[in-house]
Amino acid sequence: MINSKSKKLFLIFPLIIIFLTFITWRFVNFEWDRVLDNIQSIHIGKYVLAGILYYLSFIFRGYRWKIIAKEANIDNARGKNIPSTLKLSGIILIGWFANSVAFMRVGDLYRGILLSKESKSSLSMSLGTIFAERIQDMISVSILIVISITIIAFTGSINPPDWILIFVITTLVIIIFTLLIMKILGKQLSIILPAKIRDFYLNFQKAALDSFSKKTISPQLLLGITGWILEILRFGLVASALGIDIAIGIIILFTLVGAILTTIPTPGGFGFVEGGLTGLLIVFGINNYDSITLVAIDRTISWVSIIIFGGLLFLVWNTVKSNKGDLSDLTDKKSSI
Repeated sequence: MINSKSKKLFLIFPLIIIFLTFITWRFVNFEWDRVLDNIQSIHIGKYVLAGILYYLSFIFRGYRWKIIAKEANIDNARGKNIPSTLKLSGIILIGWFANSVAFMRVGDLYRGILLSKESKSSLSMSLGTIFAERIQDMISVSILIVISITIIAFTGSINPPDWILIFVITTLVIIIFTLLIMKILGKQLSIILPAKIRDFYLNFQKAALDSFSKKTISPQLLLGITGWILEILRFGLVASALGIDIAIGIIILFTLVGAILTTIPTPGGFGFVEGGLTGLLIVFGINNYDSITLVAIDRTISWVSIIIFGGLLFLVWNTVKSNKGDLSDLTDKKSSI
């Protein structure tokens, strides 16, 4: 049996289908025949390899999360209760599934709850590790965007929109400012909070800041960057599978801008990602039909497949946990007789 909260999350599917139907209807007059011709020419082997590399990135992210949680000592046992890398990778996939079908990125909260249960730790500390993970992702993405802009500038391609560089600078300033406030004034400012909220925040802050230890920050960032490189390779392979020639700098930039747009609190960034990325490709000289085809095919991996495989894992996970709970209750009843 699936618990009631999980049922509510799963029931969002019909809303997504209605939303997709509406968007398709809005573009019914578009010359989809040309897009379909592009899709039919896809190299299946490269497309499958792109999907494999994408899902391989979850392993690196799971391992990084394990290091973060262990370094933060969220289980008060120096990592003995922290789930395996494979299980954490699965939890990340479930969280991404939730973000792909629900609004307001509830998947981050959901996987925090799962980590808390699996590691026997407080929810506040589990969420602190996810906050640390997100901070590292923003740093990694910013570094890679600067690299992509540099490559584009040296290769003589069209200059990227100014807002991208402004975003990178603003992001880094916000990260530094946030971490300094938490480090220097966090405890003092928490005094004004109600007792329960204060305890929650202090645990959250401790887990987040303890994650950034000098000993493990380098491998954490390296694992995060590796995950993003695998995503960049995914998009590059999708473009190659469609026979669309795109410069490496644009491939890097496109992938990372797509990741930024997915943080918009619609299901999977739906609408914003497709529109934003198609527009960005057109700015860099890719024709309308190739741009739409490339975004559509890439999203079958980075969004649709997450809904399919993440949804299956979500169902299996909740079914197994529910059965274990029923078995535990039955054992308790027998022992009391």
